[in-house]
Amino acid sequence: METKKDSLLLVFSSLIFMTNVASTFYKKYYIYCLLFFCLTITSVIVHYHTNMWTKIIDKFFVLCVVLYGGWVLYNKITPNNIIEVFIIVNTFLLCIYLYYYGYYVNDYCYHPDKRIGDKYHSLLHVISSLGHHLITFL
Repeated sequence: METKKDSLLLVFSSLIFMTNVASTFYKKYYIYCLLFFCLTITSVIVHYHTNMWTKIIDKFFVLCVVLYGGWVLYNKITPNNIIEVFIIVNTFLLCIYLYYYGYYVNDYCYHPDKRIGDKYHSLLHVISSLGHHLITFL
């Protein structure tokens, strides 16, 4: 189990999701807002005190945000915003690359040096937050 001090960067980078809470609330996407609020809480908890249960709950809210964000994006796609949609899809694919491909090759978020892995994971938080902001304001 990780100690509290080991992942402070990830705890603080998880707080970036509060910007998504604010923007989704502002745009009156209340379900999206609630999901981001829950994700922020679970992300902070999992990076502060990791165990099997916190990981499962956090992954559940990651999945909920991804699915709901995908649904919102799908409903906003028009021929006039295809470039923005392309950018949003690429933020998603970059997150998949950093997390899942990184796991496969033991790099990026799973780098053997935990400090480097945490920096990539923090970058993942920023990229995913940005992608969902783009969805919100599309």
